[in-house]
Amino acid sequence: MGTEFHGLLDEYAEGSRKPLYLQGRSGLAVELDGPALRVRQPERAAVFYPLARLARVLSKGGVRWTCDALLACADAGIPVVFLDGDGGVRGYLFGPSASDDDLYQRLRAYLRRADGLDRYADWRQEMGGRARRALAEQLRRAGAGVDSGPVLAWRGLTPAGAGAALEATVWRRLHGLLAGLSAQLLVEAGLNAERLAHLEPLHLVDDVAELLGWALVAPLLTAGRGEGRPGPVWDDERELTALVEARREEVFQFGRLLLGRLQQWLEI
Repeated sequence: MGTEFHGLLDEYAEGSRKPLYLQGRSGLAVELDGPALRVRQPERAAVFYPLARLARVLSKGGVRWTCDALLACADAGIPVVFLDGDGGVRGYLFGPSASDDDLYQRLRAYLRRADGLDRYADWRQEMGGRARRALAEQLRRAGAGVDSGPVLAWRGLTPAGAGAALEATVWRRLHGLLAGLSAQLLVEAGLNAERLAHLEPLHLVDDVAELLGWALVAPLLTAGRGEGRPGPVWDDERELTALVEARREEVFQFGRLLLGRLQQWLEI
């Protein structure tokens, strides 16, 4: 299908909720049909995705949503990340969360402190610094022959001076994909639309997505090396999406560690 795809990766796997990736091309439309989303395209049969099977939705470009379909996702606690045509983040939709509110209450209390925003910035810097050091050691031990200098000079998810190694457009698209994982992690941690609004001016979804990117730097830089074959072409959206999904559990584990460290940080 090229880059015009929508559907659940590993959709026949038993017992777990899956992400839904939507490409806003060829008149793609999403409607509610009972307990499922109905995805329609002209001259194609409609495809149904039960809400109970969905973990998150990434909606790229001009996908036409009905209000009922969006509200159903919100009511089911399924975060929706809206991406522009290049894969950058445009916005989010969150519903309720069934988890406890411990992280939320701690963040609220911290924001009332005079040094709250500075301490939160310190947490981001500390987590990024640890990830950079871990990456440098990982690449050194692997003997990957990769110049990690540009990566260690990261600003957010844009590797300064990375040149041809990894284009800025790839990092932008990666950030969009990771925003979906970040949104799911935050819902899991008890945050929802109302609570996130009360936590302004924090940008938790974007901040966590940026940090999650460190879990994927090594495979992005070293894929295909030493195997006698060309590496993946990261400009190909399906290749990049497949990488994120293949490393999903690893990224989630890292994300839960980050949020756990944030809770510990808030106790200081």
